[in-house]
Amino acid sequence: MKKFFAEVIFWSHVAIVGFWYALFLVPSSWWPGKIEFHFFFTIAIVAHQFLWGLVIMPWTKRYRMVCILTTPMQFLRGQSISDSKNYDHSWTAELIGRSGVTVPHWFATLLTFGILTAVTIQYFFFR
Repeated sequence: MKKFFAEVIFWSHVAIVGFWYALFLVPSSWWPGKIEFHFFFTIAIVAHQFLWGLVIMPWTKRYRMVCILTTPMQFLRGQSISDSKNYDHSWTAELIGRSGVTVPHWFATLLTFGILTAVTIQYFFFR
C-alpha cells in the first residue's frame, strides 16, 4: 500500500509540473491574467522548496531545496528525512531516469531556475 501512495505522490508531481510547463503554451489572449498567475505560481513553487529545505535542515544537517511532496514520497518508500534520498532527490531526474536516460541532479535545479528566469522576464517585460 505504501508503494501505491508513493506512486500517487510521484504522479501528482507530473500533474503539477505539467501544468506549470504548459502555462508557457497558453496564449495571453486566451487568459489575460496568465502571465501574472504563472509568475506567482512559479514563485510559490520555488519559495516552498527553499522553505521546506529550511524546515527539514535540522534532520538533514545541510541545506537543499526540497519539494514538500518529496518528503512523504520518500518516507513511504522507506527513507528517513535524514537520508540523502530525501533531500538530494530530484523528481525530474527520477522521471527522466524511468525512461532510461540518466541526468544529473543539478539538471532539475537548472531547469527550475531557467523557468523562474523566463517567467520573471515575461512578468516584468511582456504583460
